[in-house]
Amino acid sequence: MKDDVRTQTHSEPLGRPLTLEEPLDTTYVVVAPENVEFKYAVAGPFARSIAFGLDLFFDGLYVFASTLFASFFFYHFLARFVFLSESLRDQLFFAFAIMNFMFVFWFLNAFLEAFWNGKTLGKACLGLRVLTVSGRPIGFGQALLRNVLRFADATLGPFLAPIMAANDRMARLGDLAAGTVVVILKREKIDANVFVFNEPIVLNIASKIPNDFEFTPSLRKALALYVARRDTVSLARRFEIIAPIANALSAKAGFRYRVEPDAFLCALYQRSLGDERQIR
Repeated sequence: MKDDVRTQTHSEPLGRPLTLEEPLDTTYVVVAPENVEFKYAVAGPFARSIAFGLDLFFDGLYVFASTLFASFFFYHFLARFVFLSESLRDQLFFAFAIMNFMFVFWFLNAFLEAFWNGKTLGKACLGLRVLTVSGRPIGFGQALLRNVLRFADATLGPFLAPIMAANDRMARLGDLAAGTVVVILKREKIDANVFVFNEPIVLNIASKIPNDFEFTPSLRKALALYVARRDTVSLARRFEIIAPIANALSAKAGFRYRVEPDAFLCALYQRSLGDERQIR
């Protein structure tokens, strides 16, 4: 039965219901087009409430600081260097305060979620992130919609909890409308073992990678994760997934011909370790 659940149409990543063997109400599973499953721990109401409280705190700090600056600007700077009547300064300050409040209430957290990988300051403190139901980063439209509907969620009061409990991703109205899910970020644990490849093809490719090839921290981590998990995916599926990445990296390394993707990534990993003894 479990195999039947995993067999889905792969034209678009889809979330699937959990099987009886998996934790109830705590895990959301996305099946990518490559038939690879990604499991996310769903954030519950308690963690989300704390994150929302932290967002309110940070928003309040921003409003306080910006209002203090605006008051200095309108009542000291303008009064000293620009001739404006006191009533006009009051009107300008009041207009700024209203627009600033509207920006914080409607747009600030939406901007953060859209352009900061689905996180606000509160979510970042709690290790939470907003994703689409297909496991992709959310866009500004989705972020804005779920934040605008926060007021509708607030009007429900205690009735919001049954709505969140009634769906598999603990979604409030804003999440249901925007097609989003709030998940708990988990740090990837990379196998502490250092893999060494002695195959001639890997050693040959590794010896041809330029010494000035830039290994960023994210690339080193990605290579280590790939090498640690490569045996869990069939060779054909592995080639299908990594071929575009390997081709792009080999072109960046100055290779003018196509190389075997798996061997190239293994060679690149070996070079990232800085172990010259393996590539001589």
